[in-house]
Amino acid sequence: MEELDRPPSPVSDFSDDTDDDTSLPDEDYLASRLSISSSLLPWKRHQQLLAEANSIEKMFSEKDGKVRAAMECEAVFESEKKRLGELKISQEEASSKFDLIRKQVEDEPLGLHALPKDLVDALRVSEKQAMIASELLRAQNKTVAREERVYLHAQHEANVAEASVEKFADIVGDLRKVSEMEVAKRKKQVERNKKNEVVSAKRLENRQRDRVKEYNRKLQESNNLAESQKNTARELHKTSSKRITVTSRITNGSKKFMEEARLAGHENRIQVALELKANTDAISAALKGKNERNAILQRKKEQAEREEFGTILKMGGNPYVEFKRRDVKKKAAKDEAREHERIKKQEAELADRMVKDDEYNRKKEEHLKRQKEYEDAYRGEQGREIIEARNRAYLMEKTTNNTDLIDPTRRIFNIEPSQVTTIKDASFGLGYNPRKDEGQLQAVIDMVKKKYPKVGPGEYSRLIPKKVALDDDTGEEANSVGLDGLLEPKSLPPGQDALSIMNKTGLEEVQLDEMSLTTAGAASGVSSRATTPGTAEVATRAFPKPQLTKFEKDALQKAQARQKTRLLSGTPQIAGGREFKGQAFVAKPDTILFKDFVLGKFYKRRILLTNVSLTFNSFKILDLPETVTDFFEISYERPGRMSAGMSVLLEITFMPKVNEDIITELSFLSSTGPFSIPLHCLTQTVAPKLNTNVVRFDNIVMGERVTFRLKVMNNGAKSTMFYFHDAATGKRIAPSEALTAATVAAAAAGSTTPGESEAAGLKSRSPSSPEGEQETKEDDIVEYLKTEEDLLAQAAAVGEACLEYPAGLSELQYSTVGSVGSYTETYHDITFAPLSPGRFKEERVLHFDHTEETIKLTIVATSIKVPIYVAEPVVDMKCCVYDKLYRKNVVVKNRGKISFKIFAKPPLELQDFVEFNPDMGFIQPDVDFEMKMKFRPSKDILAKCGKYAIPGKEVIAVPILVQVPEMALPVYYTLFARLTTGEVTFNNNVIDHGNCFISQSSMQVVKMKNNGRLPMRFGFVNLPKEVEVQPNDGFGALMPQEEKDVCIIVKPSSAVYRDLSLTVQTTMNLSSSIRIKYQGLETPLKFDHTVLKFASCCPGDKITHSVFATNTTKTSQTFEFAVPRPSQSFLRITPNVETIGPGATCRFEIEYCPPSSLLSSQEDGQAGDIDVTANDQGEPDNTEGDGKTEIEEEKKTGTEEDNMREPAAGLESDTLGSLKFFEGEVKKSYREDINEPWSVHSRWSLPCFVQGSSSDVPPIFIDVHTTLVKRILDIDTAHLDFGQLAVGQTKVLPLRVRNYGAVQAPLIPSGLNSTGPFCVVNAIRDVPPNDFQLLSLQFAPLAQGVRSEILTLSCPTLGKTLTITLKGKGVSPVLIVSPPGTTGVTCTGTAASITKIDQWATDASGKGDNLCKHVLAGDVGKSVLTLCNSSVFPLRYNLQTLGVVHENFNSKDCYDISPPEGQIDPGEEKNLEVVFQPDHERIWSYKFESKIEVPNQVEEHVVRLVGRCWNTQMYCVGAGGSGGGEDEEERVLEEMENRFKLPVKLKGVEEVASSEVGVQDPKREDIVLKFPKDDDTIEKGIVVGSIALNDPKMGSNGTFEIVLDKESPSAAFFAATPDKGSVSPGQEVQVTFKFTPPPKPGQDGSDSGSIEVGQWTKVLANVICKGGYKPEGAPDERVFKV
Repeated sequence: MEELDRPPSPVSDFSDDTDDDTSLPDEDYLASRLSISSSLLPWKRHQQLLAEANSIEKMFSEKDGKVRAAMECEAVFESEKKRLGELKISQEEASSKFDLIRKQVEDEPLGLHALPKDLVDALRVSEKQAMIASELLRAQNKTVAREERVYLHAQHEANVAEASVEKFADIVGDLRKVSEMEVAKRKKQVERNKKNEVVSAKRLENRQRDRVKEYNRKLQESNNLAESQKNTARELHKTSSKRITVTSRITNGSKKFMEEARLAGHENRIQVALELKANTDAISAALKGKNERNAILQRKKEQAEREEFGTILKMGGNPYVEFKRRDVKKKAAKDEAREHERIKKQEAELADRMVKDDEYNRKKEEHLKRQKEYEDAYRGEQGREIIEARNRAYLMEKTTNNTDLIDPTRRIFNIEPSQVTTIKDASFGLGYNPRKDEGQLQAVIDMVKKKYPKVGPGEYSRLIPKKVALDDDTGEEANSVGLDGLLEPKSLPPGQDALSIMNKTGLEEVQLDEMSLTTAGAASGVSSRATTPGTAEVATRAFPKPQLTKFEKDALQKAQARQKTRLLSGTPQIAGGREFKGQAFVAKPDTILFKDFVLGKFYKRRILLTNVSLTFNSFKILDLPETVTDFFEISYERPGRMSAGMSVLLEITFMPKVNEDIITELSFLSSTGPFSIPLHCLTQTVAPKLNTNVVRFDNIVMGERVTFRLKVMNNGAKSTMFYFHDAATGKRIAPSEALTAATVAAAAAGSTTPGESEAAGLKSRSPSSPEGEQETKEDDIVEYLKTEEDLLAQAAAVGEACLEYPAGLSELQYSTVGSVGSYTETYHDITFAPLSPGRFKEERVLHFDHTEETIKLTIVATSIKVPIYVAEPVVDMKCCVYDKLYRKNVVVKNRGKISFKIFAKPPLELQDFVEFNPDMGFIQPDVDFEMKMKFRPSKDILAKCGKYAIPGKEVIAVPILVQVPEMALPVYYTLFARLTTGEVTFNNNVIDHGNCFISQSSMQVVKMKNNGRLPMRFGFVNLPKEVEVQPNDGFGALMPQEEKDVCIIVKPSSAVYRDLSLTVQTTMNLSSSIRIKYQGLETPLKFDHTVLKFASCCPGDKITHSVFATNTTKTSQTFEFAVPRPSQSFLRITPNVETIGPGATCRFEIEYCPPSSLLSSQEDGQAGDIDVTANDQGEPDNTEGDGKTEIEEEKKTGTEEDNMREPAAGLESDTLGSLKFFEGEVKKSYREDINEPWSVHSRWSLPCFVQGSSSDVPPIFIDVHTTLVKRILDIDTAHLDFGQLAVGQTKVLPLRVRNYGAVQAPLIPSGLNSTGPFCVVNAIRDVPPNDFQLLSLQFAPLAQGVRSEILTLSCPTLGKTLTITLKGKGVSPVLIVSPPGTTGVTCTGTAASITKIDQWATDASGKGDNLCKHVLAGDVGKSVLTLCNSSVFPLRYNLQTLGVVHENFNSKDCYDISPPEGQIDPGEEKNLEVVFQPDHERIWSYKFESKIEVPNQVEEHVVRLVGRCWNTQMYCVGAGGSGGGEDEEERVLEEMENRFKLPVKLKGVEEVASSEVGVQDPKREDIVLKFPKDDDTIEKGIVVGSIALNDPKMGSNGTFEIVLDKESPSAAFFAATPDKGSVSPGQEVQVTFKFTPPPKPGQDGSDSGSIEVGQWTKVLANVICKGGYKPEGAPDERVFKV
């Protein structure tokens, strides 16, 4: 319907404010028109309005683009349509031309070959042109149809776009103006922002200029500072350069000194190494000489024993027993001597222990005695009298006059503590106190001295007189003589005492007394303890000490510091331009030693002190430490100032008072600095010392005995015992026995040796048995071992027994107790006798009596293996055949440094079987010596070897001795051999083949067994031409104990009897023979081929061969074929049974068809390898392979890995394992390591049985050879089923083509109809080697029904063809709509299945509990539309609106169905939500139709939505149907609706606009109820209802009342039931009206012949509805007229 033009600003036209600028767009109107909520903030509404304006502008742009596209599509369509006309003309011309020429050809009576060549060529060309024209026309038709669809779609899109923007055409100008205004506004804002930014930029520029100035100023200051620092650095660099020069000079001197010391040390080490080498060579030569002497003695002993051997034997004695008795007696004597020595040591230890116990008991008794004395003294000190006496004594001790009461009369006015007690007062240290006499002063000094006994007078000692002891003439000892005399004080630099203390204690600084730095005196000739005759009194004046000022104190402290530094460092001495450095005085001797002093005696020592400085010098003796100063007296003649080279003799007298060592120094202070002389006083003690703390035994050969003599020295005056203790545990080590040479020899010979080792005397049966004990005889029955390991262990144990130590001994033997005297030394022997190689280390600690000093001793020993050994401890002869000769080189090695002589002689057990060449030789160092050993075993060797053999297993392991006279330990090795026989046996030595056809071959199987342990090769030699031996033409190999089947095949050449002999030769140089017998016969049937070899094929292929059989007899022959194992051979013979006449020939076919299911088991995940092991020969399968693939996994994951499929086994392994040779044989070939492809090679023997033959006549056989290989060109499946698919839809399935070959495989497709539903959508490329190619096959059904085609892929390169059957079914989609629809006509006039929805759920839940056809304006009514896909494929739907839909005031549809499009899976349902949301009341119902568009659907489905809207909650309508009346929407045309209808809030505006335009709302019509006159029983009614609101709180129950027009004369004929009532929300009330007309004439008994004239009677009934929800401004009641 065409709309009227709206004024530019309708709001301004209808408003009272007409003075506003009407050129500006009204944004409120535009916002309401664009459905922008008025509740938004102004700025937000403005932003949304701009967004809508941009969107509408974009819609206009898109509309223009779509219009242009539609025009372009129209032009293309017209051009294609024009070209279609041209092609039609061309096709008609080509067809007519072809028909004309074909007619000429058909009219030719002689046919096509009789026509001229030009005519034939013209026929072919015209036919080709006609076909090309037809194809081009058909293709152009498709193009035209496609372009037409494109054009129509583009035109439709353009129309839709124009319709969508048409409703905004009236406001687009205003929207553009709003956008332009917004752009202008933004431009102004940008200008303002620009100005502000310029101002800000200038401000920032000024600020930056200030920063630059400040930066330049700071930079200048930094440069000035850097320049000053640079100058300072230059000055410091000059100073440091000078310091570095001085330091470098000192460093270079130190380096030179260190280098000289290093060279001296290196030279010293060289001399030590040379001396050590010389000593080592001397000791080595001595050891070699000793060893040689021992060897000579041993040889003499052996020579004497050999010479005496015969004599003792002649005298009837046993030489072995006699020699053994002598050795035992000698050993017993040694043991007895050793036992006596041990007893003596134990007695000494016991006596020593008794002495220690006695000393311990004595000390314990003294301790108990002292404790008792302490207890008695404590008890004696208790009690009042004792305590008072102790207090009285204490008081008397503290007072000066020794009284306990100072002032008993209390008459002394003031008691001063310093006068009555001995305490320090302020005058202490001044030397004078007028209030104290000399005795009191001395008492104070004695008290302080007693309190600090270790503090001496220091430098004031020179002021104290001391008595001097004069020596006598002896010079060693002197008695102390008291002489009165005073010595003059010596003038020495102050501070020497402090320097002496610092040198001895290591202190860095000593605080010196002030007086010591200022006192100076004359030179003295005595020490600090020397005294002068008499006592010198020092006069002191009692003048008070003046108080110093601050300046004087500071000056005094600085002077004292300088004086202290000068005294400690000395004054540098320079003479002749040289500065003296070092010690100015040298003492001779350099150490003052008083050794081994005894208490109570005096000792004297003199030393000579020489001035070695450059010029004059003097010295001063400093005090000794307070702890030892009373023990020494030093006297010497005062030399005064000594010139260079002058000496002075000092005499030191030592008076020991304590029995302790004194280690101190006698310190001196000279003009050039301090020096000291060591002073040692040693008591009588034990001073143990060892010549070495590490005892080493390097590279001692096993079995040898080396002794190290450890020197233990005692430099003390006491003798002592020493003991060995374990360093780890601290425990004392028990005494051990020394390993004597005899013990070593006995241990070396203590094993059981075979053969002549007993006669050589190298072994004793029982080395520890007492004299007279007889040998233990071996049992007559030998207990044999059962395993080879035990046998080898038994043989090895013979040599290992020599490496065991006797009980209680180890590799290191030494005595753990020793003694050493005073100032003597002793030697303690430590012996190393190793029997195993390795490194041995023992940590020991030597404890000594009478001293706590211990010495740690480390014993390190290294033993090496014996120099002579056999390279192979076990000479393995492997497996030896009886009576065969074997040679083996026995390599003897010498890892020593000298040559050795060896002897090789077989033991008694092997004397008859083993020989050595040479049997004697000399082995040079690092040279291998080879002895040729010959070994020829016989069958009696097991019995002679005795316990060194296992008879049941025929294994021997015999120990053999290599005699080395110069070695202490014997050398053994083991001869190990497995013995076997070399014979070959057969299960049957005579083979009778019986009757054999001359055209056939007869085979018998013989079992051939190798009885030995060695593999051997065999061969049938010199075979007759009629005999064949298989496999391998009679040659092969037999493994140990293997039994192999050998086929003896006889091929008779004539019908005669033969008896033959076959010879078998083995690699053991043994031969045997087999006897063969057979009878030749003529065959009744003759086949043209008796051996058929089928070509190789793949699973699923089929091969057929024909064979002709001829009857060579004069009678009919009936034959029958039997196929062995058809389920595994896959062979079939046709015919199977046949009768052939005399001389006749018959053809039969042999078919080989392996099933394709051999691959299916592989795809199901079964193993891909065919384990067909065996034929009747027992040969194992020659290859292995798994053949596993992952085809199913590839299909699932879509990967394209190259998984090489192996055909699976359709053959049962268990049954094939029992396959007989006459049935056939199967072999599989598959080698991954050499890339051998998979294949199965089979041979099947088909027996042909001739009817009437006797039982001894064999059947006739035909051998069929088949080969099964893997497909070179393969596909995943040969049948591709697309299933059901909707017509018009497409479906693509992948097909994988595999190339297992080594060359590229080009594919050529064929067989598909070019216009059919199947096609290959991707390009078909060549398949690379060992790769695959994916083909995408498409099925697009054009109509319903099943479609099937065959695709053929040919590969000329490989000569293979693949056939794939394609199948699919085209179906139409089936959509079921709920609620179900009925067939009807839509608003567009088309027929469809219409589903009507007119019930709406308007309650708050929206679940549809109360459905109603009416909805309140502004509320929402909901319903559900269900779509069900009953097809087998997914369907896509799309909802398309039909007709014109009445819109709400906000220009939105009142109906909404969501989702409007989507996909439904097969068998699934989809619920669509239908929403009805009107915003104003209409007379008519809101109607809406939407088409459910489904591609290729058979029946169209349309959804029709119907609903009414009311402004109030109460409503009244006709009941509808035959019992209802005509409603107002049926009586008023919808075209009369006011198009300018506005909401209720704008009622006034609507009225003004309607009056000006001239459009008024159509008047509501009454509800009409018509009653016929003939039937007075008819009732009609109306429905009064209340709408269920979305918000129940807004509504309430309503009431209604029906009021008839009483003024109407016909009102009495009508009645309403009920005439009033109440209605709840969501409920409806049916009001029934009944018409009761007046009685007809005659009904009341009057004359019925009168004429009846009817008339209409009309009565108006008002339905007054009250209550419920009503909009604002609406009346309280609403009246509906009926």
